[in-house]
Amino acid sequence: MPLLETITSVLFGSKDTARRRAAAAQKPEDLRTVVRVPQRMRSGYLWTEKLISPRACMIKDLSVKGARVEIIGDPVKHSLLADGVRLYFDTEKHEIQSKVVWSKGQMLGLRFEGKPRPPSRTYR
Repeated sequence: MPLLETITSVLFGSKDTARRRAAAAQKPEDLRTVVRVPQRMRSGYLWTEKLISPRACMIKDLSVKGARVEIIGDPVKHSLLADGVRLYFDTEKHEIQSKVVWSKGQMLGLRFEGKPRPPSRTYR
């Protein structure tokens, strides 16, 4: 190994070390197994048996495994959403059973727990 490479590897680490440091410095979003696609003005509804009527929402991010949605209007008690919700896509006219994974204010993180199916009720 030439002298310059030896000094560089001792002072700054080897190329493999630099590669590992760069991978560790990545944001958690960059390490996702499935790419989330930002959505523009995609509307939908959240519904559960505990709600009187479906709640309008905007779908912000969408992937095969889940979605990030923002509830429009008055806030919903998170205890009403604990047993799972149905997310209805207004443009595709189908719904999918989901589970609330996280919540922050009006934003909810949903994990899909089934396949899309025709709606079980009327939304609006």
